[in-house]
Amino acid sequence: MTVMEKNFYIDIPVKLTPEDQKMMMELENDAFPGTGAVDEQTLVPIARFGKLILYKQPSDDRPVAVCECMRDYKNPNKAYIFGYYVRSDYKGKGVGKIFLQEVSSILKNDGFSVVCLTVSVKNLPAVKLYEKEGFEIKETRYSEFGVGEDRYYMEKAL
Repeated sequence: MTVMEKNFYIDIPVKLTPEDQKMMMELENDAFPGTGAVDEQTLVPIARFGKLILYKQPSDDRPVAVCECMRDYKNPNKAYIFGYYVRSDYKGKGVGKIFLQEVSSILKNDGFSVVCLTVSVKNLPAVKLYEKEGFEIKETRYSEFGVGEDRYYMEKAL
């Protein structure tokens, strides 16, 4: 079954139950083993004051993909994607591309003109996806999240 044959929908919660928080942390750890960093202290403010975009299926309580967004305080027309990932059992099926297109459309409709993110320089599949979807590497940020955690800073005009 291809992604196009599946029934996906967008969910944008404004609050999370303790069960939701636990599930989201498990998904983050699944997507980023050993480096997943979101917890209740991060998830709750993102849902309430940023935008938590979930890609779901009616038959599954767990999101298939997740995007955590914030507004850039210094440039209110710029959205920052804090976290973006596809659940491990859906990787390689085209979900990341379709969901990223959905996210871009949502952010554009929200009035943003630019979206940015950082991605590990070692995460080549993600870098390729972002580049195919119009993101450009603007700089390399060395030790962005600690020693050896080098990241590409990427932007895309919406």
